Amino acid sequence: MYPGWILLLSNALLVVLVWWSGHIALALALAALWTGGQIWFWGRTARRQGERLRQLDKATPGDSAWLEAFHPELARALEDLAERIQQRVGQLESENNRLEVILESITEAILVVDRDGRVVLANKALASLFGLKPPLEGLLTAEVVRYSAIQDALAGCLAEGRRREMEVELTGAPERHLDMQVAPVFEGNECIGAVAVLYDITRLRQLERMRRDFVANVSHELCTPLTAIKGYAEILSDGAVDDQETARRFTSIIENHADRLTRLLGDLLDLSRLESDQLEVELVPCELKPLVDTSVGSVSQAAAQKQIAIHCDIPPSVQVLCDPKLIEQALINLLDNAVKYTPAGGKVRVGTRPVEDTDRLAIYVEDTGIGIPSEDLGRIFERFYRVDKGRSRDLGGTGLGLSIVRHIAEVHGEQVSVQSKLGAGTTFSFELQSRG
Repeated sequence: MYPGWILLLSNALLVVLVWWSGHIALALALAALWTGGQIWFWGRTARRQGERLRQLDKATPGDSAWLEAFHPELARALEDLAERIQQRVGQLESENNRLEVILESITEAILVVDRDGRVVLANKALASLFGLKPPLEGLLTAEVVRYSAIQDALAGCLAEGRRREMEVELTGAPERHLDMQVAPVFEGNECIGAVAVLYDITRLRQLERMRRDFVANVSHELCTPLTAIKGYAEILSDGAVDDQETARRFTSIIENHADRLTRLLGDLLDLSRLESDQLEVELVPCELKPLVDTSVGSVSQAAAQKQIAIHCDIPPSVQVLCDPKLIEQALINLLDNAVKYTPAGGKVRVGTRPVEDTDRLAIYVEDTGIGIPSEDLGRIFERFYRVDKGRSRDLGGTGLGLSIVRHIAEVHGEQVSVQSKLGAGTTFSFELQSRG
């Protein structure tokens, strides 16, 4: 009920009560006093409300003073609630940032799509894998992944609500192999999306192919001399041994094939030792010229037979930081190759040159041989790779020499490089830390 009606009824009730008592003058006086008191009370209340309204008019949107003026307890409750909400929002933002950092640091490509096949989430690894620029959210799967096998796997997972696993080969250059795991996302019993994780297994497939090629090459390299040895031995056992000339020729052939087997097994053991994690490389300062002289001595007889001159342009004072035994083996392999593939009367040179703006030396082996075709330069350090397979076997090569040189350079933290011109010659070089 409104305050005016309350005032009117209370005054009327007071007048009636006093009238019943018979004192009219007293009733009027009391009514006047009662009315004056009530006017004063309600006037003070109106002034307080006016002051609160003025405070409200001055308050900013974020100021709670107006609410405190009208309802202090409600204001305090709302302030506590706002503080808790702000803390919770801060926690959620922090958790979201942490999850984003984790997601972006994962090297595997991750793709999350909704039931309509639109991207909900995709990390940086996925964008990099397919050569895209983020953000990808909101795009259709076909706009992000243009390989039908991946699209079909996601669509099938969404339709059937079952996990899928498959290997995908991405055509083009370079060739890529992916292992794809797709899992549905459920809300209750309803499939609302799918998560795909793509692992790059290209390196694994390359290693498997290299292992198969290695086994095939080793089998072939072992089989060829063993077959020859067995064949000539059978001929000798069938009576050819009685013919001294034939026997001498056949035993020489058997000996040559046995030497070839010995070299092959030796190179395989060296390569295995270089590739193992147990190889201890002892880097010490040593004079380079004695190492080169020893290496040249190892091939000097073969060079003399072909009248190939080997020149050594290394000052006696040059010192390098290296493992002497390994560097000597690398030099022998390079010099042996140079002599084998240089025609009679050619030249081979071993020397050093400073690397500009460093304290390093480049050691090179240069020949005037037949050279290497440009299309083969990228593969000559592979195991058993030969530019001319027939000629290499005739010259007694195992196909592992340059691979061993590459591994020796790598265990020193270096790389071996090659420059060649067909018909003019080849230069191999690698760098070492200089010590004087």
